[in-house]
Amino acid sequence: MKYFIAHDLGTSGLKSSLFSADGELVKSVIQGYEANFKGREATQNPEILLNAVLAGSRQLAETVETQDILALSFSAQMNACLLIDKEGNPLHDTFIWADTRAEQQAQDLIEQLGFDYIYEHTGNRPSANYSLYKLMWIRDNWPDIYNAAYKMLQAKDYVSFKLTGRITTDHSDASGTGAYDINRGQWSDELIEAAEVRKELFPEIINSIEPVGELLPEMATAMGLLPQTLVVAGGGDGPCATVGAGCVNDDEFYLTYGTSAWIGGTTDQPVFDPDRALFCFAHIIPDKFMPLGTMQAAGTSYKYLRILFEDESLSAKEYDQLANQVKPGSDGLLFLPYLIGERSPIWDPRASGAFIGMRTTHQKPAYIRAVLEGIAFNLEWILQSFRKSKQIDHMVITGGGAISPILRQIFSDILNVEFIVPENIQESTSIAAAIMAGIGCGYYKDFSCLDKFIKMKQKTTQNPENVKIYDNYKPLFKESYLGLQKVMTKLEDLR
Repeated sequence: MKYFIAHDLGTSGLKSSLFSADGELVKSVIQGYEANFKGREATQNPEILLNAVLAGSRQLAETVETQDILALSFSAQMNACLLIDKEGNPLHDTFIWADTRAEQQAQDLIEQLGFDYIYEHTGNRPSANYSLYKLMWIRDNWPDIYNAAYKMLQAKDYVSFKLTGRITTDHSDASGTGAYDINRGQWSDELIEAAEVRKELFPEIINSIEPVGELLPEMATAMGLLPQTLVVAGGGDGPCATVGAGCVNDDEFYLTYGTSAWIGGTTDQPVFDPDRALFCFAHIIPDKFMPLGTMQAAGTSYKYLRILFEDESLSAKEYDQLANQVKPGSDGLLFLPYLIGERSPIWDPRASGAFIGMRTTHQKPAYIRAVLEGIAFNLEWILQSFRKSKQIDHMVITGGGAISPILRQIFSDILNVEFIVPENIQESTSIAAAIMAGIGCGYYKDFSCLDKFIKMKQKTTQNPENVKIYDNYKPLFKESYLGLQKVMTKLEDLR
């Protein structure tokens, strides 16, 4: 039997998984590490990611014969900015996706080129989260580091460079930088020139399924692997999750629910939303695209409520059972899930959370259900943007929170879709990385091997009566945010 290693590089930890060529998950190991948050700053030492990959590979290599491990690949956090010098040394800690100190630089480029121009060329809203604006910030604030820089890398690309000695990125990660022309599939000379940064800082772009190279001998030794083990480029976690959800053909869509949540899918052409609620990445599947709308505080909202009620000792199942005691609509209680601002669909960093319609009759179960419904109402608002051009009546659902049948039923009723539940509901990004490793080393021909890895387990179908009830609440959810928007902004100023 042959095997592939999948490394899922998250913000707070690495999951390293060993898959057999038959699609079986043989073993997973998880290592936690730190990211540093201070105000608008969010950084991470790139060496801790590399060390975690070395350690995770070593643990997995002990499981099977090393000559049977053919390749490894990555799913990884996106939107990073790490500058290295000509010797390959990091010049600073990585600015990760959550770093937003480059707000002024984003505004400068908007004023120069226009919001619509940037969106229509990149598929993304201009935002301080994107790599290009972080690079501009470094140029403006750390000129010595900027002038010493040789290349700008993403999280996984620094690791693969250290493993192989070759500097690359893939199309999916490139499309999350803000400097990639999604229509032409290459770095945008116009955007890079307008941003007044050096084009040579941007690395070679290859397909996610292409090999970067074989392991350097010293790295192979550190990982317990053979030097001929191939390192395959891999991709950003969003596009990887799409493949891991089984959505590889045109107009296949899914919802993933975890700390954050998003609706995404696979299309043959870039998707541009007239209301700019959605954004779009290049896919890990060559010549395809991944449109999506993502919200900030999904599982975060649920976790916050448990802390607020001092219920952390209760299991998730017990909490769900409390929510199930309340009828749809939570007896007229609405929740706005904007605890850390919001991206899709409102793109308002000053938005805040709120319970609306509170009465003395509302007890804990109503608040629990209202939080789940509020998250679903926001996702349904995102889905409305997709439905302007796509007919979506069924989706795959993935992510840790989607294990809950009560959550799935609430989401199914509010979004008015049938959910298909895969067996490996929490392994979507790792599955994609394993498949890319298999394609990159030539074991699989293409993504049709997905059937080996994903088996659909069950379905959750909407309740027509509940759909009718929730249809009365959907406009009230929107109106609640719109009515409170100015108040939220002023409160944020006072904070």
